[in-house]
Amino acid sequence: MGGHIPIPSADALAHSQRLVAMIEASIRAERGGLAFDRFMEAALYAPGLGYYAAGARKFGPEGDFVTAPEIGSLFGQCVGQQVAGIFEELGHGVLLEAGPGTGRLMADVLEA
Repeated sequence: MGGHIPIPSADALAHSQRLVAMIEASIRAERGGLAFDRFMEAALYAPGLGYYAAGARKFGPEGDFVTAPEIGSLFGQCVGQQVAGIFEELGHGVLLEAGPGTGRLMADVLEA
């Protein structure tokens, strides 16, 4: 993590160019304008092209993000202990982890 931005590979550049071409086609189809939500949906979720839909690793040391759950289980264990105490006071509870992550946080919370 030396503070520099890595140079994309030829494959990554070609992938980006395909995504840009798809978004440009959408803009032309809309006669020069594309709502921000539609742009973000394409950039993130377009099948095979979007950031989360293209299949590349996103989380962990080899991905774009390193979050506490990806480093180890301590954060999830701490959250799990707090949640267990709250559920005990309430007498019940339901947990839902929503997000594009790996599910590692919920796994650690449930193991606590």
